[in-house]
Amino acid sequence: MFFFFPFGFFGTFILVFFAFRFGRSLFRDLFDDDREIPPGWRRSFRNSRFFNNVNSTGYTVKKPKDAEYQIFRLANKLRGRLTVSDIVINTGMGIKEAEEAMNKMVDGMRVRMEIDNRGIVIYEFPEIIAKYEDTGKF
Repeated sequence: MFFFFPFGFFGTFILVFFAFRFGRSLFRDLFDDDREIPPGWRRSFRNSRFFNNVNSTGYTVKKPKDAEYQIFRLANKLRGRLTVSDIVINTGMGIKEAEEAMNKMVDGMRVRMEIDNRGIVIYEFPEIIAKYEDTGKF
């Protein structure tokens, strides 16, 4: 019985320590959406669906900001009309990634692709454009 005493004490201490560390990083990332992590600090695991490893701060939950979410937020900000350059500048995506994301989203109903007189490809979001035209904020 005396043999297990130090191990039981240290095991409990270690368990509480890691639970606190994980909880701290979990809640910090849930409420701090705009925090930027310096390049090279984040290493994503390909097989990890829910977690990213962030340098010495432990594991953090992935944010639900996928490409479509970012693009729709940007479309709302720019009142329903986007170019690939707008997406690259505002989201940090690569050009090919932005083009692929937009081509997947074009369905003729929620997202349309138009080419203006200068040959620039403009992606239009009719629902968002209608929202701004109806409220007179356009």
